[in-house]
Amino acid sequence: MSSLFPDLAATTASLRQDQLMLASKYALPNSSSLSDDYLNSKLIAAEADASRQLRIYFEPTLIIPDDALQDEIDALEAANTKYAQEAAYDYDAHFFMGERWGYIVTKEKPIISVQSIKFAYPAPTNQVFEVPRSWIRLDKKFGHIRLVPASQSFSAPLSAFIMQALGGGRTVPFMIHVRYTAGLGNPNQDYPDLADLVKKMAILRIMQDAFLPQSGSISSDGLSQSMSVDMQKWHDGIEDKLDALRDAMHGPRIAFLGHV
Repeated sequence: MSSLFPDLAATTASLRQDQLMLASKYALPNSSSLSDDYLNSKLIAAEADASRQLRIYFEPTLIIPDDALQDEIDALEAANTKYAQEAAYDYDAHFFMGERWGYIVTKEKPIISVQSIKFAYPAPTNQVFEVPRSWIRLDKKFGHIRLVPASQSFSAPLSAFIMQALGGGRTVPFMIHVRYTAGLGNPNQDYPDLADLVKKMAILRIMQDAFLPQSGSISSDGLSQSMSVDMQKWHDGIEDKLDALRDAMHGPRIAFLGHV
């Protein structure tokens, strides 16, 4: 299944008619013989590669903790809901101190919605405190969550340990369980150049499979024409476009060099 190309057959036909036809003039003279199944596989592989490199899901994906019960996973699979699992977040003694305001940076972004945030102490107590939804403040694009206590009243089964932890008493690994939906709600609308880039990545994969020489000649209708294929330039052009999209999705990357 493809998140970017709902009608994969139409996309394959377009790829063959447009990008492959242009590539055949310089690098893939026998592209007309490629099967639809082969082209489909290259599009799907290129889409998966782009998703990994850009560190973003191309469709809404429910993120659940690693220790989610099997019943919950079975229900998601039965409903054909796309999901992924990640480790819970650590609670540290400064979680609510200073200017942090219960600051959580999610591993996946952008956030579409947050289903729940729970503070869970592992067995044997199994005590859970669920954060009221009115506390949750989001920066959806960058995956930032802030917990701002509201004035409403609430009740929760808090053990003495949980009360001590929330008071800044100690650090607890994997205590904060966040269930949220992340990814792109409408990638073709939000990033119209993304689908075009994935098609270029698919063409590059086809060229790599062909083991094209750096230079050579092709013959047609008794005429001979020289050709030159610099795969590195194709690769560099794609990398530049990936960098531009990565900055648009995650913000500029900054590195500091030096020492203290």
